[in-house]
Amino acid sequence: MSPTPTERQLRSELASLDPPTESATAPDVAIEWGEPAPTDRPDGMAWAVASEPAADAPATLTYDLWSAQQDCLAALDAGDADIVAFLAGYGSGKTVFGARWLLAQALAHPGSRFLAVGVDFQKARDTTYPKLFAALPGERTTLVTTGFNGPENSPLVADYNRQQHRLTLVNDSVITLGSADKYSRYAGAEFGAVWMDEPSHYGDELHDLVGMITTRLRGVAGPKVQLWTLTGEGYNAAWEILEQRQDADGEPIGLDIKVVRASVLDNPYLTDGEKARFKRKYAGTGKEQQALHGGFAAATGLVYSSFSRETNVLSHAEALDRLNDTDEWRIYGYDAGWNDPRVLLEAGQTPYGQIVVLDEFYRSETHVEDVIGWLRRHDKPQGFIVCEHEPADITKFRQAGYRAERANKSLDAGIAEVRWRFESDGEGRPGLLISDRCQHLIRELLSYKETHVRTATAEDHAADALRYLIMGEEAVERERERRESLPGPESRRRSGVTTF
Repeated sequence: MSPTPTERQLRSELASLDPPTESATAPDVAIEWGEPAPTDRPDGMAWAVASEPAADAPATLTYDLWSAQQDCLAALDAGDADIVAFLAGYGSGKTVFGARWLLAQALAHPGSRFLAVGVDFQKARDTTYPKLFAALPGERTTLVTTGFNGPENSPLVADYNRQQHRLTLVNDSVITLGSADKYSRYAGAEFGAVWMDEPSHYGDELHDLVGMITTRLRGVAGPKVQLWTLTGEGYNAAWEILEQRQDADGEPIGLDIKVVRASVLDNPYLTDGEKARFKRKYAGTGKEQQALHGGFAAATGLVYSSFSRETNVLSHAEALDRLNDTDEWRIYGYDAGWNDPRVLLEAGQTPYGQIVVLDEFYRSETHVEDVIGWLRRHDKPQGFIVCEHEPADITKFRQAGYRAERANKSLDAGIAEVRWRFESDGEGRPGLLISDRCQHLIRELLSYKETHVRTATAEDHAADALRYLIMGEEAVERERERRESLPGPESRRRSGVTTF
């Protein structure tokens, strides 16, 4: 049986039926990729305009690339990837490369459209967009003030519309300056290529953004690929896509992905002193792979730092096997939401008293009736539902035949209790296990930082539901009985309580 075609293969077949048309006017700029020459060209680029007698010859824009950047360019030029990720340490020239590559594509495909994406508009305005403007030849191209449009100082730019965040080149190609927090505004557009800068900071919405962008790479000329330039920032959505090759539900993502890694210590455009400072700060720390060598590392300052995939996450089949076969006891944690996800977590118990989170309902723009329907469709066992304080929802659960109680929402005590559960007893058994089916919960636990606690931007909906579940009266009583059965100091051991 033939293998299932990837998204890229399907798009290529569709494009061959109705190929995009390019402008008949060829660009008058030739792009060249040069070898690194930090002494001769410390900014890594050169602009040369033809002079007499060959006045009709194109101008030449040369971008110098060091070895890792060259590897990334080769991966892009191969033309067989949906995503090429340049995963590199701090100061490796990631964003510089992304900006230059996107500009080169726009110059090579007259009359086409391209998209540059930053984390949000404010961050992109201060980091991503200036790197794109700096890739333009000309004086003061990065200066954008009330009365001065720096990019228009470049001989390659016809117009920079700052209200529409649109850069139009002299060959009629357009680069839209976008941001991940407002990605839905690009849902109806078509692009020849997309550059996403620092997608490891986009949050869980990166999964949805990738799905949307994949469908918009059509209809206009260009290589039809996503270039990601990033430093790994914890085990987040970017890690799931690049390292696990999984979507938000833990399923195979179905995209061709190439990852090119770079160490900042190999960047010839940094001085020995700058490299030494990077080494002093990060070598030998938990962030060494992330900060220096283009790897992923656990985020620092996590609320649940004792949680790990290796210790606390099981395959779903193993999670079910761990349960007490003679006990269908269940407890559920419920967190209400509308724009934010509405969450229900299902948990059982092992013969050793361990709590095992088995499944999750995690959806935005849903009602409590959708949660009840999910419970019934999947024939979930009856049990306690520990609820956020939404009286109407509690009533509906009870009317549907479920025992529902108000959650103990004490944040400090709840966090301390969940932390304690993640630890192992004297026999090496963690008190809290999670099925790999609960991808949203796992993702939140791996990214929930102490600085996020009590903030409106915290992605803690499943984490809250877990806290309610663990602090439920029935769960607390069973845990009390378990602890009393443990020997000596183990029964009294508790994590310290941190006040947030």
